[in-house]
Amino acid sequence: MMQHSDQTSLTTVNALASELVSPYRPEDVDIFVGAARHEKTLKFIKYALLLDAIDEGWLYEQQGWMFNQLERYREALEAFERARNLGYANDGWLYKQKSYALDQLDRDEEALEACERARRLGYVNEE
Repeated sequence: MMQHSDQTSLTTVNALASELVSPYRPEDVDIFVGAARHEKTLKFIKYALLLDAIDEGWLYEQQGWMFNQLERYREALEAFERARNLGYANDGWLYKQKSYALDQLDRDEEALEACERARRLGYVNEE
């Protein structure tokens, strides 16, 4: 196990300040902040599911969130449904994320139902 003293701290990282910030510029409307990182995370989740070493429901929930971040809402809904079927049916955060995807797909009634379910399950918006 790595001891705290062995860990790399931000003060020892040799990086330029420009490398530590997002390359996003307001004029770059089509550039998606973090898209490459989200795609890498989706690959990790895919392989983690093959390993069967981590809670599949949690992985699908995280996959759904990544799909939301990438504006791939239909895929997000599929992932959330899998997570729900694998034991995350009482997870308010899942329903809040599902509500967001449904809203983006203009499925307003379903989005409202999912949002209400999140509220009933005690989800409190962190924003």
